[in-house]
Amino acid sequence: MRIRTNIISIGLILLALFMIAIYLIGKKISDVGNDMNNANVREASRYRAESVAYEFRKTEELQRLAREFFGRTESYNEVDLFSLLKTMLQLDPKLSRTWFFRGTKDSLRILERNSESFRRMKLSGSELKYMYTLLDTMREHHYSGTYTENGKIYWTTIETIEPAVSRKALFGFDILLTDLHSYFAEASGKVSSYVFIVNEQGVLLSHPDERLLGSSPFQQEELDTLREVMKTKHEVEMMVHSVFLSSPVLRIYYPLTIGEENWVIAVNVPQYGNREILDEFHRYTLMIALITIVIFAVLLFFAQHKWRKEYRLRRKIERESMELHLQQLKNQINPHFLFNSLNSLSVLIGTDSVLAKEFVLKLSKVYRYLLETRNESLSTIKEEIDFTRQYYFLQKIRFGEQLELTIDVSLACLDAKIPSMSLQMLVENAIKHNQITMQSPLHIHIHDDEDWLIVSNNYQPRGESGEASMGVGFERIRTIYEFYSREKFVYGCQNGYYVCKLPLLRNDL
Repeated sequence: MRIRTNIISIGLILLALFMIAIYLIGKKISDVGNDMNNANVREASRYRAESVAYEFRKTEELQRLAREFFGRTESYNEVDLFSLLKTMLQLDPKLSRTWFFRGTKDSLRILERNSESFRRMKLSGSELKYMYTLLDTMREHHYSGTYTENGKIYWTTIETIEPAVSRKALFGFDILLTDLHSYFAEASGKVSSYVFIVNEQGVLLSHPDERLLGSSPFQQEELDTLREVMKTKHEVEMMVHSVFLSSPVLRIYYPLTIGEENWVIAVNVPQYGNREILDEFHRYTLMIALITIVIFAVLLFFAQHKWRKEYRLRRKIERESMELHLQQLKNQINPHFLFNSLNSLSVLIGTDSVLAKEFVLKLSKVYRYLLETRNESLSTIKEEIDFTRQYYFLQKIRFGEQLELTIDVSLACLDAKIPSMSLQMLVENAIKHNQITMQSPLHIHIHDDEDWLIVSNNYQPRGESGEASMGVGFERIRTIYEFYSREKFVYGCQNGYYVCKLPLLRNDL
C-alpha cells in the first residue's frame, strides 16, 4: 500500500509539472507567434509600399526619357509626337492621358488612353497665360500636383523642354484618381491589407473607397503624423481604428518623394483575425494537455498494475516474465513520442497558423492510435502504414522537400502483423540519425519482399555509430520478435543504405 501511495504521489507531481510546462510553453509560443506575425506584417507592408513607390518612379523615369527625346528634336513632327506619347501610355498603364503644348498660340494636343488620334483643345486667353507662366517659372523644368476638370480630379506631372531651335514647350502625364484606384486594386489582388496615398495638402490620391478620393478626411492628430513623416522622412507605426473597415488596424506610414512633392503611403493591416487565431491555438493546446493527461493517467495505472504483478509473479515461468518486460518497454515509448511531437509543434506554431491547425489534428489522430494500441503488442501492416503516414505528415512540415517517404507494399501482406509502432520507430530513427539537408535529402523506402517488410534509407549518418543509434525502440522490436517468432529482426548497412528487415507474422496471434 505504501508503494502504491508513493506511485500515485509521484504521478500527481508529474502531472502538475506537465501542466505548468504546457502553460509556459503555450505562453512562449504565443509570444513568439505574435513577434513573428508582427515581423511578417512589417515586411509585407514595406514590400507593398515599395511597390507603390516603384510605380510612380516608373512614371518619373518615362517622363525623363521623353524630355531627353524632345530636347534633341528640332521640330515636332505630328506622327513622331503621336507615336512617342502613345508609347508612354502603353508603357505605363496608370496614365489616363498625355498632352503636349508647343508654346505658341496653337491648341493643346491631348492623347487619351485607347484613342488613335490627338484631341485638340483650343485654349482661352487666361489658359494660355497660365501655360506661359508655367513655361517661365517652373523650377528644374518640373511640376506636379492635382487639378479638377469637369468634376474629375487628376494628378498631373508636367515637364518643360527646351529644344535646340524652337522655343520652350510643355508636355505632361495626367492620371485620373479613379483610374489610379482601379489600377492599384487590380495590381494588389486579394490581399489582407489596404493602402492609401496622401499628398502634402492632406488630400487622398488613392484609397479603396472611391468616394474619399480628392478629399481630406483626416483628424488633426493624424494630419500632424502625416506632416511628421513628410518632414523627417522616417516611417511611423501605430495602432488605429479604421473607419473604412470599422475595425482596428496596424497602420504604417512610409515617406515618398515624387518630383518636388512629398507624399505618404499608408499601409493598413487588419488585426481582427489575430485574437481568434491565438484563442484557437490555446484551445488546441488545452486539447493536447487533456490528451496527454489521459495518456499519463493510463500509463500510471498500468505501471502500477505491472509493478504489483511483478512483485507477485516474479517467480513465474520465463514466458510470463518476458511478457511483463515487453509491456514495460512498450510503455516507455509513449512519453518519448509525445516529447518529440511537442517540440515539432513549438517550431511550427510561430510560422504558419493554418498548418499548425492541421498539425494538431494529425497529432490527435496519432494519439488516438496510441490509445487504441496501448494494450496490443502487434498490429497489422495496414494499421502501421496508416499511422506512419500521419507521423510522416508531421515530419514533412518540418523538413519539406529534404525528406521523402515512399511506400510500396502489396495488398497481400496488409493483413500480416508486425510489432505495434515499429514502422514509425524505424522512420523516426532514420530521421534522427541521418543528415537531412537540401544537398543531402533523406529518402526512406518501405516495401515488402516475400515474408519480410523492409525499411531502407540512404545512409548519411550525423556521426553516431550504428550501435549508438540503438535505443528503446530497437530493443522493443527485437524483444517482441523473440517472444512471437523464431525469425529475428535484422538491421545494418548495405551498399550505402541502412536496411531494417521485419519478419511478417501471418499466424493468428
